[in-house]
Amino acid sequence: MFRKFLILFLLNFFWNTILFCQAGANNFFENAHHICFKQPLTYDNIYSNSLHSLSSYNIDSLINCINLDNSSWYKFSTNSSGGSVDVLINQIACSGDSNFLFQNSIEVVFIYADLNLSTESFEIIDFCHTLNSSLYLTLPNLLPNKDYYILIDGYNSLDSVQISTTCSYQIEISGIGAKPNTNAGEDMFVFPGSEIQLQGYGNGTPHWYPSLSLDSATSFSPFFTANTTTDLLLTVTDANGCEYQDIVRVYVEPPLVFYNTITPNNDGKNDFWTVKNIENYPFCRVEIYNKWGQQVYQNIGYSNTQKWDGNINGKPLPSGTYFYIVDNGSKINSEIFKGTISLLR
Repeated sequence: MFRKFLILFLLNFFWNTILFCQAGANNFFENAHHICFKQPLTYDNIYSNSLHSLSSYNIDSLINCINLDNSSWYKFSTNSSGGSVDVLINQIACSGDSNFLFQNSIEVVFIYADLNLSTESFEIIDFCHTLNSSLYLTLPNLLPNKDYYILIDGYNSLDSVQISTTCSYQIEISGIGAKPNTNAGEDMFVFPGSEIQLQGYGNGTPHWYPSLSLDSATSFSPFFTANTTTDLLLTVTDANGCEYQDIVRVYVEPPLVFYNTITPNNDGKNDFWTVKNIENYPFCRVEIYNKWGQQVYQNIGYSNTQKWDGNINGKPLPSGTYFYIVDNGSKINSEIFKGTISLLR
């Protein structure tokens, strides 16, 4: 009898040991997989089991609306303002469920708790959900700078029978309450060769690209020597390994050079009126008039797709002298330029 008891004890010990060792990385509350803002996470509950905490805390006593048999933990963080967070769970696919009626089903519960797992901090913040296709909901009024947890379990249809349901699914977090505070700063307008200080900010470790002409690529406020108009990408990596990005454009405003002739005959030469360096003045205003003072062209900005081709409303204008007025729209050195254009056909 003692030998039989010893064998059963050892089998139970080794079985529990195997369950613990094979448990998924996020099988425990303390190892919840972090979900980054607007970065869909595809995951599953393979190797998950009924163990929920490294400290063997009795979570089952706190959650009685779902069966916690093969559950996995996930978490997301709110920003410094908090507020509403949107959750989307979809692309659900399950296998190994002998109960055909509930195949492709998972159970989901949303929780607020601190890492101490105290009864006082543990709170279910929404109804428990059972789903086999998708779930989209808004969690309102979440506290700032907090971690919230999502517990997902493969559906167990019978309390008295162990039914192992392995499921994969995709989770996405969005909404103003979870949006990261990452900003590369406002666009700047400078003269060639100017040294300026960037004004990025965020919650984490910064890195700028390209780093050429920066005194530091790992500071939120490095100094940048501006020689040409440049887009600078700020990447912030937070404590959970999530990366968030933003771009600041530094416009370098070299002198404008106005060409005074246009020959729109589709030979690829002077078919459009050209102003050199005007692409660095995105808020410029360009107006062109004929000799009677009638406006034949007007636009804010003057990129390659906006250049005057000697036409008005798609119809060719006659050869002659035309007059331009250009406001460069500069925030640092606003100027208005006037001159003539010879249109030759």
